[in-house]
Amino acid sequence: MDILSIVLITLVVVIALFTLYISVKNKGLRVIAINLIVEAENAFKYGKNTEKFNYVFENLYARLPTLLKLFLTKEDIIMFIQKVFDEIKISLDYQSLDIQK
Repeated sequence: MDILSIVLITLVVVIALFTLYISVKNKGLRVIAINLIVEAENAFKYGKNTEKFNYVFENLYARLPTLLKLFLTKEDIIMFIQKVFDEIKISLDYQSLDIQK
């Protein structure tokens, strides 16, 4: 094997491991985000959505591993939190419809 092949194989392995790491962390971060959203809902009054979102963002960002902070932008984290919130809302809406039946 020549040097280029070794470098290429190493690069592929590193990318695969990093992708796996991100996937596992993302699932763990989703649970943390859900818990933070619940905390924010309980800690802030109705209508204080900006404060709630900032609470979730700041606390989630503080718990991010340093490695992830290097690769994720503020916008990535905001989109992630919004996606988790939207999933919760959809789930609660469906649950509400089932209860009304």
